[in-house]
Amino acid sequence: MKRVSGIMVVAGALLLPHAQVQAADDGRLLASGCFQCHGTAGVKGGFGSIAGIGKADMLNKLNDFRLKAAGSNIMVPHARGYTNEQLALIADYFARQPKP
Repeated sequence: MKRVSGIMVVAGALLLPHAQVQAADDGRLLASGCFQCHGTAGVKGGFGSIAGIGKADMLNKLNDFRLKAAGSNIMVPHARGYTNEQLALIADYFARQPKP
């Protein structure tokens, strides 16, 4: 039994970097829905830059949009269309982008 759990620990350690890269890729893929209005990587869009905004600040703003009345802001349906985990990945992606 110890040998099996040791193998699982080693396998997990080898897969961890892949999991971190996968999360970063998932964040970029999810964030690509924001590019049309906010620009590629959150820069130079028609609705303002969101690149470099801190993850916590971005999550607070997105969650505020979730609480607004439907139709009150274009961001309301966008924010409501993602799970908490997906919003965290999006916020993390934009937080890692350099501010313009």
